[in-house]
Amino acid sequence: MKKLMIEYANIIAYTITGLVFGFSFFLLFLNFYHYREVNEVYIRQANDDKVYDEVTSKLTKIKENTAVFNYNDYKGGEDSDSLASIKSRLEVCTNSIDTKEFNSIMTKKKVNIKDVYDMQQFYQKQISNECLVKQLYELSLDPSKNNLKITNLKTISPFIEDNINQLIKSTDYVQKTIKGNSSYYFSSESSKIEIYNQTKDSYYSILNNYVSAIDFVYDVSEWYKNVVGGI
Repeated sequence: MKKLMIEYANIIAYTITGLVFGFSFFLLFLNFYHYREVNEVYIRQANDDKVYDEVTSKLTKIKENTAVFNYNDYKGGEDSDSLASIKSRLEVCTNSIDTKEFNSIMTKKKVNIKDVYDMQQFYQKQISNECLVKQLYELSLDPSKNNLKITNLKTISPFIEDNINQLIKSTDYVQKTIKGNSSYYFSSESSKIEIYNQTKDSYYSILNNYVSAIDFVYDVSEWYKNVVGGI
């Protein structure tokens, strides 16, 4: 009886060990396929290069609009210190966006899901945080709180606030989608197409946010140029 119980216990132990090894192999197998799936790439199209040219052109125009103000030569009726402050804010914005990392992101020929994630992170850190929140959000405040004495700033501050609020939240959904892309399943043509489309769709979603944010900064710079009196 004792010998029988020992043999029975050994069978159970071997079965459990086999199940553990089998499950481990199963997870390894699924991880391998998941790795392949999330590394599906999207090949950028010719029109994407046109978008890159457009946003870099806008960044150049923002710099030109910002440069119309010279503290020592300004003879207009607005407060020079306020104009200098806004000029500095716009310069920080363009410097935080127009970087080697930005150019590398925007000119990649092949884009995978990690590239899209990096693209979203750059947007959140450099465009949303460094430019929109830290620099331009103050323009949306009541003049009594931001110490900027510009005649029509109060008129455009709601426009600035609304746009910033939309832009800082615009990539949240894509970020959650990318981070949530960690389920395990067997590879199939339908799942490959799903991942492939997710990469492409997320890429264009964030690319549109880049364009919208830079367009917004450009609009602020146009307003600034008109306030200064530049041409």
